[in-house]
Amino acid sequence: MPLERYPYVVIFIPAYNEADSIGAVIEKIKKDYIEGRKQGYWTDIIVVDDGSADDTAKVAKSAGVKTVISHTSNRGLGASTRTGMQRAYEMGADVAVKIDADFQHDPDDIDKVIRPVINDEADCVFGSRFKGGLGYRMPFYRAAGNRFFSWVVRLLTGLKITDSQTGLMAFGRRYLKDFEIISDYNETQQLIIDAWARHMRIIEVPVVFKKREKGTSFISWRYPFKVLPTIARLFAHINPLVIFLPVGLILTAAGILLGISILLHGAGVFGDATMAILIVGGIQLILFGLLADLMSKKR
Repeated sequence: MPLERYPYVVIFIPAYNEADSIGAVIEKIKKDYIEGRKQGYWTDIIVVDDGSADDTAKVAKSAGVKTVISHTSNRGLGASTRTGMQRAYEMGADVAVKIDADFQHDPDDIDKVIRPVINDEADCVFGSRFKGGLGYRMPFYRAAGNRFFSWVVRLLTGLKITDSQTGLMAFGRRYLKDFEIISDYNETQQLIIDAWARHMRIIEVPVVFKKREKGTSFISWRYPFKVLPTIARLFAHINPLVIFLPVGLILTAAGILLGISILLHGAGVFGDATMAILIVGGIQLILFGLLADLMSKKR
């Protein structure tokens, strides 16, 4: 098969202060996916340096990466992922693959997330550490947090997601064209929910995961307080009627019940005002939800 007919895969690596590990990740990817080209697709690597204070960008360039995109300040993993996906689409990628720079995900598993997209079995593929096996005992708070957020994603989408915080994933060009990441912080949950809302074919594949040997994870005790509002905001953006319709109906019903009480027992000026606020506010929320729902359907 002529080389130019091979699917074009762009592997992008978001990185923040990962100078100690990113070089080894790049070398492994080059060895596995660029030098041999035996896998049936041809590959490029790009690095998104998210305002690192160390030599992350310099190490990436020294390792042979031609495209290194540098944010002027640290914006977050969501922002870096957005930049990587946008640039991959602009480069004409048939598939974009995101892998972290800390070497916890094995670059050997990149092929596992690429294949279903190339074979037209999926539009979005997420590597599941819990299906593939953890190479170490994950701290309890991180394991519990991952399972909780995976449960939230399953509850909202109905998808059988087991790992909503994976760092290894692949996207076909159809999704790259229209994807949306609304928050600059967490990326995986946003992408799963956004892809689901756009009726993309989503699957998980098993991948391995190793203990971090160098650098520091961005996940801290603040993570849930940033992620939960983002998920709520994204879901309201995607399916506004789920949020606004129940609230609007409750307010309207409360106003009507208050009105009945006023008719039966009488009330002062404040009672009448409260009734009016509840009914008018409830109706406005319902109308706003309907309008937002119509707009969301145009996505």
